[in-house]
Amino acid sequence: MLLRNFFAAFAFMMLAGTAVMAQSPTTSKIYELRSYVATPGRQADVLKLINDSGLAMMTKHKITLVGAWTNVDAADERVFTLLSHKDKAAADAANSALQKDPEWIETLKKTEIDGKRPVASFERVFLTTNDYSPNVEVKAVGNRVFELRTYVASKGNLPALNARFKNHTLGLFTKHGMTNILYCSVLDGEKLTAAKLLEAVSPIGKGTAEIDADLPAAGNSLVYFITHASPEAAKASFGKFGADEEWQKARKASEAAAGGSLTAKDGVKSLFLKPTSFSPLK
Repeated sequence: MLLRNFFAAFAFMMLAGTAVMAQSPTTSKIYELRSYVATPGRQADVLKLINDSGLAMMTKHKITLVGAWTNVDAADERVFTLLSHKDKAAADAANSALQKDPEWIETLKKTEIDGKRPVASFERVFLTTNDYSPNVEVKAVGNRVFELRTYVASKGNLPALNARFKNHTLGLFTKHGMTNILYCSVLDGEKLTAAKLLEAVSPIGKGTAEIDADLPAAGNSLVYFITHASPEAAKASFGKFGADEEWQKARKASEAAAGGSLTAKDGVKSLFLKPTSFSPLK
């Protein structure tokens, strides 16, 4: 029994070792996920600002919009966008140029009501594509909802978590009717904490987990998008996924090798998002 457990653990550690590469981008391109908190009651104004002026400004400053979404839950007025850049330096330069653009400054002034703009605050999350991620097909499929899922790994277990996704989870998602869109790690060197990341991408009031307040998001987080026909379809698919014998074996082996769960307690978050009318990715 001890020998059998040793070989099971050794085999999984070998798989986990391959996932070190999974935290590296497949290309130099990076993604920037933005979570905009709308001033109460002004989500429509945020969307109008992006559609009427923001898109042109992004084009002018060489920022590529990949997708834009609102929450399926109408009570959550946040707006999410996914941008792509050549690299972090290009992202910072483009954002700086945009913020200093006189036309953009004047546009923002015109959106103010009682001194308040439509966007109360926002969080920027820079991401690199994991090596097992599909290439994003920016197309308008329609009739589907996007699910943004974020995992904070338990201590030291992001490589093992990536290995499990690479070798088992993605295939099983497809098997059970889910479409894999994009899998990412937080860009190395980013100062964003995992706590801030979860706050930005969790349902309102449910952004906490049992993690250290200063735990870096980089090196400890997995962020990904999948799609479903509907939230109800997602529930059915995950039910079949959870009952799948291959998944149960993969989870058991990975957790035995790691000495417990690969994710922090309450460290798995999910948001169902619907594309905006101007989102390239639908």
